[in-house]
Order: sequence, then structure tokens, then C-alpha cells
Amino acid sequence: MSNSSRIEAATRQHVGAVLTNEQIVELVKMADPNWKGGVYPSDVAYTRTPEGLVPRGKVAYGDGVLEYLAENSFKVLPTDQIVRRPTSRKTKDVAAVPAPTPAPTPKAVKTDARKNGHKKQSRPAGRMPVAPKSKAKDKVASLQ
Repeated sequence: MSNSSRIEAATRQHVGAVLTNEQIVELVKMADPNWKGGVYPSDVAYTRTPEGLVPRGKVAYGDGVLEYLAENSFKVLPTDQIVRRPTSRKTKDVAAVPAPTPAPTPKAVKTDARKNGHKKQSRPAGRMPVAPKSKAKDKVASLQ
């Protein structure tokens, strides 16, 4: 759960209220007592301009859940006024295009490599090596 979603969930009952940083932190702690990380209300606070609500800095760090009124003073925005940060997710059309598969190497290349003294790989390169089973455990079990 992101910082903006935690703050949004905690402040939905206080729409229109003007809250301080400490009050918002306390609401998040009450809404999610297991959360031990930080709460940053200033990251989700947008300023109101004639064009609408815009992030306070160059980059939006979260959804615009709060309106920045003054230092340490935030107004909780109603759900219809929340500014959602644009996501960087790719559309399904782009994901539907299959990735090109690499062309298989001809067997002649593999046989030439063995003739030059190279050892044949017993596994594909993508698999991790596995340690052989210990036979000492089997011998101890058979003696008992």
C-alpha cells in the first residue's frame, strides 16, 4: 500500500476538514496499526491554482488526496476532487504483442564446440546447479 493510499483510506471520514501533519499521521496509525513506516502528508498535498490542483513540486509523489493550504495545514479533498497521479503502466495492447523468440542454434555448432575440447553442458544455462545428494545419510539409515 502506498503512502497516498494509506492517507486516503485514513482520511475518508474527514472530508473537508483542515488537518495538521500530526493529525494525519495519527489517523494513519489508527487506521493501520501494523504500519511501522513513515507517513508523508506533504507528498500527497497539491496546491490549488487557477488551472486546478497541481503537485507542489516538479514531480507528483502520490495521488492528490490533500490540498495544501498553509504550512502544516492540509484540507482533505472529497473523492471526486482527488487528483490521481498518471501511472506508468503499459496498455494491454502493448503487452499483447508477443516478444520475439531467439532463433535456436544449429546442432552443427554444438558438435564443433565439443571437437575443440569444450565440455558439453549438461543443463540449460538458465538452470541453477544443484548439489548431489549425500549418500552418507542413506548408509546410516540402512545400518540402523
